[in-house]
Formats: sequence, structure tokens, C-alpha cells
Amino acid sequence: MAHGESGSAPGEHPEDMRLRARRYLASVPFVMVHLACGLVVVYPPTPPLVMLAVGSYLLRMWAITVGYHRYFSHHSFRTTRAFQLVLAAIGATAMQQGPLWWASWHRRHHKYSDTPADPHSPIVRGFWHAHVGWVFDGTHDAPDLSNVRDLTRFPELRFLDRHSWMPLVVYAAGCFAVAGMAGVVWGFLVSTIAVVHATFLINSLAHVWGSRRYDTADQSRNNALLAVLTLGEGWHNNHHYYMSSARQGFFWWELDASYYSLLLLARLGVVSNVRVPPPAALSAGLALPPAHA
Repeated sequence: MAHGESGSAPGEHPEDMRLRARRYLASVPFVMVHLACGLVVVYPPTPPLVMLAVGSYLLRMWAITVGYHRYFSHHSFRTTRAFQLVLAAIGATAMQQGPLWWASWHRRHHKYSDTPADPHSPIVRGFWHAHVGWVFDGTHDAPDLSNVRDLTRFPELRFLDRHSWMPLVVYAAGCFAVAGMAGVVWGFLVSTIAVVHATFLINSLAHVWGSRRYDTADQSRNNALLAVLTLGEGWHNNHHYYMSSARQGFFWWELDASYYSLLLLARLGVVSNVRVPPPAALSAGLALPPAHA
């Protein structure tokens, strides 16, 4: 697209220019966190810093998979209002917006998977858009939250969704308290970007790379490597086939760390009603009607 001297398209409406400017401004923190990872040159890795980064990655990836995905998006288990808030607050430290925003778009992904209405389909718009471009194209800034009314009734979740930057600041401050600026670089910056891109790989790669056990209407795939990186989310074809299940690795050889953590939490009484597929669904290729969120 050709641009005039002002940087806007010829004949572009002033309101469109303002929206474009706000969109670019909103993308600045995301871009800056990526660039700030270059500080690893100034603060090189040490065993304690690497442990901090790995621990930070695992904690927040767990909160995304167990909290944002399996709980808020699909209600695959039950828990208390207090623990619900814990899941939301930790998940918000992963720089993936608030729980309402995340769940709303994820439910749309399932409803319209791999169609033009899917917010991030690599089949329709290619790898880059599915991986990260969809966040910046301006159509996802303010989702219609009518599909998450079960969540908007909680004022604390609405607050967290409006102020999703607050957990980020608190988490970065905690990393600084642990190890100074080096702690911020490794415990916050590096681990945040790792969590973001590992999560986004499910959007981009898990619909084009892997095997298909179930003949779903979309192109979802099972991928063992992605499952390891995301604590079980890589069994994506399983998930699209029976999306309300808290267990995404249907068989013993399909590692699903998030599900194992839910079994432990259930044993401790923190969560309950952990949903799994009926036995018939575990037979590879069996054509059961898809389960709805």
C-alpha cells in the first residue's frame, strides 16, 4: 500500500488514522519485550538464572494451559472462586491479555476452526498471521464478550481483563526482587517470550504439522514435540475432537503434564469434576459427535 508523506494511506479517514496509530501504540510493549531480550548479552546466563527462567516458563505455561485454556475457555473442571482468580492472575503474567479476552477468542477459534471466521487459521491466512499477526491486525483489540457471559459475571475477572498489565508489572518486580535486573531479563523477559511463542505455535503449527487420529472438520494435528513444550497442548487433534476434556493426551504414551497436575489438585481437593472423554472416544478413529465447550 502506498503511503503519503504523513505515513497514512491517501484518502484515509482521520478516524482510521487514529485507529491505526492506537494499534501501533498498543503493539509497542510486545515489540519492546522482544527487543529487550537482547539484554541477555549484558546479563549472561548462569545456572540460577536459567533455573529462574525455566521455573517461570513452567509456572506461566501451566497457568495458560490449565487456567486460560482448560478452565476459562472450556470448563473442563470445577474449582473455587478463589482458585479461579489465582489461575487468572498467574495467566495474566504471561502477556497474553486477560482471561476474558483469551477465552472469547479461543471459543471463536473452535466455533469457526480453519474457516475465514477463525481468528488464527494457518490454513486460511498462512503461518505468520496464525502465529502472531492476528494479534496485530486490529480486528481483535476489543472482542465481543457475549460468548463468555459465564465469566463476565465475576467482577474480579472483568477488572483483571481491563488491567491485564498489572500482573505483568508485579511479576517483573518479583523477578527483580529475586535476582535484580538479571532476574528481570531471564525470569520475566526471556521466559515471557518463550511462553508466548510456544503458546502461539499451537495456533500456527498444530494445524499443519503432526498426525490426525480423528477426522475433525478442521485440520488440527497431534504433535508430541509441541505437547512437551506446552505441557500437553500439542495433542491438538485430540482436543478438537473432544474439546471439553481436561485430558488432552488420551493415551498413556501421550504426555500431558497439565492433566497430571489437575489429578494432583483434585486429590488435594482444590479442583473437582475433572472431565475426561468417555471410554468409547479413546478408540482411534471412532466417529463420535464432537463435544462442545
